[in-house]
Amino acid sequence: MQLSADIARKVVEALSSPRTGLADPKLLRLLFQHDAAQQRLVVRWGMWAAVLSYMAYGVFDWFLFPDIADQLVFARCAIGISFLAVIEFGVRRGASLAVMHLVAAAAIVVGAVGWLLLALETSHQQALSHFVAFGIVFVLGANLFFNFRFMLSAISSTVIAVVFIAATLYTLQIGLTARIVIAALFVNCLVFSLYLSWRLGVERYWTFLEALQAKSQAHAAVKKGDELHRIAHTDPLTGLRNRRAITSAFAELHESCVRDGKELGVVLIDVDHFKRFNDRLGHQAGDDCLIRVAQTLEAAADANEAIVGRYGGEEFLVLRRVSGSDELRELAQEFCRVVEELEIYHPDRGDGIDIVTISAGASQTLEDGASELQEVLQEADRALYISKFTGRSRVTVYDPQIVDADHSNESLAGLLAHAIERQCISVVYQPIVQLGTGEVLGYEALMRLKGSNGRLVKPDVFIPVAEQNGAIVELGAWVFEQACADVARYKLTGIVAVNISAVQLKAPGFALRVAEMLARHGLAPRQFALELSERGDILGQSQAAQAVEQLRSLGVQIWLDDFGTGYAGIDCLRRFDLDIVKIDRSFLPERQCAQDVRMLEGMIQLLRSLGRTVLVEGVETEEQKALLEELDVDLIQGFLIGRPQPVGEIVGIENSEVA
Repeated sequence: MQLSADIARKVVEALSSPRTGLADPKLLRLLFQHDAAQQRLVVRWGMWAAVLSYMAYGVFDWFLFPDIADQLVFARCAIGISFLAVIEFGVRRGASLAVMHLVAAAAIVVGAVGWLLLALETSHQQALSHFVAFGIVFVLGANLFFNFRFMLSAISSTVIAVVFIAATLYTLQIGLTARIVIAALFVNCLVFSLYLSWRLGVERYWTFLEALQAKSQAHAAVKKGDELHRIAHTDPLTGLRNRRAITSAFAELHESCVRDGKELGVVLIDVDHFKRFNDRLGHQAGDDCLIRVAQTLEAAADANEAIVGRYGGEEFLVLRRVSGSDELRELAQEFCRVVEELEIYHPDRGDGIDIVTISAGASQTLEDGASELQEVLQEADRALYISKFTGRSRVTVYDPQIVDADHSNESLAGLLAHAIERQCISVVYQPIVQLGTGEVLGYEALMRLKGSNGRLVKPDVFIPVAEQNGAIVELGAWVFEQACADVARYKLTGIVAVNISAVQLKAPGFALRVAEMLARHGLAPRQFALELSERGDILGQSQAAQAVEQLRSLGVQIWLDDFGTGYAGIDCLRRFDLDIVKIDRSFLPERQCAQDVRMLEGMIQLLRSLGRTVLVEGVETEEQKALLEELDVDLIQGFLIGRPQPVGEIVGIENSEVA
């Protein structure tokens, strides 16, 4: 049953009123309508049971009232069969529940009164005085057996009780004391059963209201969840899929392509000289340009059975099944052509062209399905670089022979394998602050990697490779060991949080290794937190889930990182007793877009309803901080609060604050 806004409002008002108050007529009608079909069956089969029982009592008539037994038994059968026929006729004609209740109530009254009026003619008055007490069954049946509305129960049961009391007091030929006792018995039974009928009716009504409220809340939660899901997977500016959604689409398409033996093409698109366009015409013009480009790309994608999304900034990503590099090139060229046909004026390109164009780099998965999005995207990015380097407004399909010079002399996998012995790996610490007080709760320990040329390699580049080849196990252990050593040596205050992956958790004896390092440095487990990334499939690995439980038993805090970016977040919230949940930086709006704020607020409310402490990362502006203060967030982290720094600089800051 779909609840209207009016019904939902009435439910809230009714639940806030006293239980002894009058029921809302509209809600009461709903109560008797919501399961009317089931109640009609109850009346039908209840009548069958009541009539068969009623006729079976004719056996007592034969023994107790032999002088008029024939009439009594005939009356029982005639009344019972007649009302059964009426009920069955009503069932077949689809009579309403109210009509069937009236028929049932009439059957009880007629059955009781009809039998009594005939039984009063017997000469066996003493036997009748004993048996008449069974009239209480009719009173109880009217009040409790069929779930009548209270008024119908009260009228029918009162009629029966009054008739039996009157017959007892003025017709039965027995002593006065016996008449008074029987009459009192009927009065007490009537009052008691009416009270029970009223109480049961009230409880049914309130149970129904609570069920309606629960259904309304569940519907609202589902609707809100759908809206959050839509917002979380939609780029707010262009309306296209965002990076999160396009990543999920790649996984689904890739699986389908592997199953069918097909290749999946990836086209990375970048709007040429977009920064100059923005600087010259302003951000609003830039937004309008991106919207028009996005709409055109979406139309072209639909026409070519492709999927398009905004990957970030002025970059777009297209996915489609292809049958080789030639088809992939034609697809990418089609997107370039439709954008050129828009003829959006560009006043400051500097290359003699005065319209907005796009450059594209393309790559495709391997036939054996071994490619991952990050790998294919890196290839497409290299191809895009060549397109822009050779003049823009063109397409380049990735060729394995074309290798980026910055990476040709070293293998990232090889670098990771020897990172510890070559001292290419280090740890920096970023502060985590309590938003209300400004006090530092602790620090997040972050791994840093330098290439052989001395340049830092981005974590989102080397972490996936380290997880894929297993190097993350030793690298992660080294980071935790270094964090323990820094805490012990420099007496860092607060909690130190260290990121761990599902690969580390699956490693044999991971929890024991953590315990050994803590014991060796003389540190309390509560000084450390291990951050599980929502992007990792922790729940899908029983060994990893077991390791989390062991770490929790050890006393190490368990945090959930990147909440909202993967598929395991809600299940992790249910499965593990998490100390802190970190909402990913991608959900913190750069500007206070109402839609983004609603989504962030919804996530915070969800976590608070589950009793979780909320940390939002990626805080870079005072505007974002003010927004989080309004949303009453517990903890924040980001460049505005403090950049990742070596432990020596962290200790210097703490000492200067103490001084």
